[in-house]
Amino acid sequence: MSKSKTTEQHQDLELATAELVKFRYSAQGKMLQLDQVIVEQPLQIRLLWQQTDEQTYQSKIFSITMRTPGNDKALIIGLMQSEGIIQCFQQIENIAPEISQDEAQTSDQINTENEWQVKLKAGVMPDIKSLERFQVTYSSCGLCGTTSLKSLEMKNPPVLSEHKHWLAFNVICAMPTLMRAAQSQFVQTGGSHAAALFDQQGVLIDLKEDIGRHNALDKLLGASLIQRDTCQSQYSILVSGRISFEIVQKTVMAGISVLIAVGAPSELAILAAKRFNLTLIGFTKRDSFNLYHGDWRLIPLVTTE
Repeated sequence: MSKSKTTEQHQDLELATAELVKFRYSAQGKMLQLDQVIVEQPLQIRLLWQQTDEQTYQSKIFSITMRTPGNDKALIIGLMQSEGIIQCFQQIENIAPEISQDEAQTSDQINTENEWQVKLKAGVMPDIKSLERFQVTYSSCGLCGTTSLKSLEMKNPPVLSEHKHWLAFNVICAMPTLMRAAQSQFVQTGGSHAAALFDQQGVLIDLKEDIGRHNALDKLLGASLIQRDTCQSQYSILVSGRISFEIVQKTVMAGISVLIAVGAPSELAILAAKRFNLTLIGFTKRDSFNLYHGDWRLIPLVTTE
């Protein structure tokens, strides 16, 4: 691992954890101890864009979400990709922490914490109705299954690669152990989820952590959008928890054809996987897993009764 990568992970760990006091109760009595806990703070994302033939920028709060600080830029980019706001990183003019006029006049120090601003390039305009649907969906319990699938279709997701027989059984079974070994925030706090990107040989390419499953995946996909092209390539995503419809949506919008979890998928997640030809795997262990759709991407095994 490169020195710069190690330094970045150390900085992320400092932002993501805090040291607090706790009482440890056991049969031997009560003991005062220090504890490392995961940090949770709000993140506000403001979107700016130009209407056709207009010089002034339109502005709208795109999202206010709770997340673990660190990798905020990647989280924002991944979230915008999964919601169909952008298809590539080059559609963004600028992304940076937001600074108020008062801060600009009184200090050179930029607020790098919880308020970010994304300026789209000229000619890139978001679907306002899509933004409104996003706010409704994520501030409530979601929409019904039929509406959710139709909403994903309207985002024009990329067609997933149907390259056959490239992912091996033993490669899949080894992934959870490799991911767990790289989860530094989880080791410190026990309170974070993880999302990891693996190549065809099962090499761990990248991993992101967050208190929220969706945020961890957004961070991973946002970083990937900046650094590499995952569409029509043999990559797999592994998530540490269960698979919801939103996890499937984010994977499909990123153009990645295999989604694996250590937990269970929901019914709607399975329906979405079938609709968009995503290989979906759950309950992954060191010697077994359940496959719900997309077996043609796996190297065949002998079927047993």
